[in-house]
Amino acid sequence: MAIDKILDFGKIKSLSKEQRINFAYQIRRDSDLWNAVNGIGGLSEFSEMARIQGTITKENEALPKAKIEIYQDKNKLHELVSNASGYFKIDIVPGNYQVNIFDGDNKESVSVKALKGVTSTLNHNFKRDGGGLL
Repeated sequence: MAIDKILDFGKIKSLSKEQRINFAYQIRRDSDLWNAVNGIGGLSEFSEMARIQGTITKENEALPKAKIEIYQDKNKLHELVSNASGYFKIDIVPGNYQVNIFDGDNKESVSVKALKGVTSTLNHNFKRDGGGLL
């Protein structure tokens, strides 16, 4: 997808001075966003590892401290939590994984095939009733 379909550059250009300062501050605070803006985000295609990253939301709002567990062959390998923006990432050995995502007592699962040198995006939105993966 073309970047101009993702971002409305006209809106960014029309921001006030104060809004631009805040926008730049937000970019500098988030190392992954900073790397993406500077063209160095994502996992190198030459890497021996695979990456799973994404954003956890609830009713389309960031869900900080969401618990994420990663299993392979029913063995829990990793446990992590999303940051204040609901974002998480992990570099892992390529393979097939079961990813469990928790919002309190609500658990939802998804299978992920992590490929060598590939960044896989796993975005998840919990609905009010504990709905499903989107």
